Amino acid sequence: MDRISDLPKDISQRILYFLSQEDAVRTSVLSKSWRDIWCTRPNLDFIEDSFHRNKQQFLSAVDTTLQRYCDQRLSLEKFHLSISVGRYLERESVSLLEKWIPLTATGVKELRLSIRSEYAPGFIELPLVVFETESLQHLRVEKFRMNRDAIPTIVLSKHLKKLHLQDVYIEDNVFQKITSSCPLIEAMVVDSCRRLKNIRSDNLRRLKNFFFKGSKYDDESCSIEIYPPSLETIEIIYGNVSFHKGADFHNLNYLHLSDVKSSLDHLSSFKFPSLERLNFLECGGLKESDIFIDAPNILYFKYEGDFIPSISFATTTTEWKSDIQLKEGSLWFLNLNELLKSLSQSEISLIIDHADVNQENIPVQDNGYNNNKPFAVESL
Repeated sequence: MDRISDLPKDISQRILYFLSQEDAVRTSVLSKSWRDIWCTRPNLDFIEDSFHRNKQQFLSAVDTTLQRYCDQRLSLEKFHLSISVGRYLERESVSLLEKWIPLTATGVKELRLSIRSEYAPGFIELPLVVFETESLQHLRVEKFRMNRDAIPTIVLSKHLKKLHLQDVYIEDNVFQKITSSCPLIEAMVVDSCRRLKNIRSDNLRRLKNFFFKGSKYDDESCSIEIYPPSLETIEIIYGNVSFHKGADFHNLNYLHLSDVKSSLDHLSSFKFPSLERLNFLECGGLKESDIFIDAPNILYFKYEGDFIPSISFATTTTEWKSDIQLKEGSLWFLNLNELLKSLSQSEISLIIDHADVNQENIPVQDNGYNNNKPFAVESL
């Protein structure tokens, strides 16, 4: 019995939903009933690289396929478009996007748009119709400019739950309009965006996961204020962060701060009952700080830097690990004892990245504060 041919159409489409565009096309040889199923699956992925640099064929395929979905009123849940443009094709590309995106608007939940410029370093403006897709729940845009003209239409994306901005040119007022108009956002990624100098999350009461990465070459780091009690993970790289006084972090289980130059003293005023992993990497803001971390369920702490931070923990955890990686320096050995004492209830791994330091410089056999916990020292 040919069970493949007897599968209901909606089941066949759901199977194709989890395949790549190329693999979905290959299923047309399975049987007669599957010959055209791939043409009706609820997700489309158009990546120009898969057309072997034949741009005209690529543009024609996108145009024909989307028009067919529209004419046949086929449901489309996901649409992914990745395309490169030349110096003189930017206006044409925007025009095509303005035509294509409305064709996906009926019921589309996830939209991913990426435009790479082959010659010019400039950004292409994101068509306003993107924010007119009311059903949209997941939006990812790369290499676009989000113009302030988009502000009046952003309010229509009120069902948005995931927002991913990568290498996007966006000003503060546009970003603020997004966060104030899309209160259902649960996950936000802001990666290598230009012009953005301030991020506030006071309107995002359902935000669970927040990721920010700036550029170490920016003259002014982005200022970030985040404090919704719904937060579960925070990861900030090359940004200045402050936490609102009286903020509630009872759901936060992962905090990663890297290359943060702002003071982190305010962390001492909060309780982190769910925090399991804490990372401080190259954070200059720790130099003048004396931090007390109230994290009773901490499992892992990592520090990397060229100085000894003043950090102590309040924890009831019986087994947790500390990973300390120190770089360069010499006089900071005087402060090392205090740091290790504060971590004495954990399993400590210490790496000293300094060419002139030998393992015998540190008393390992009789350290006096390891409480029978394993204590490893490496010298690079």
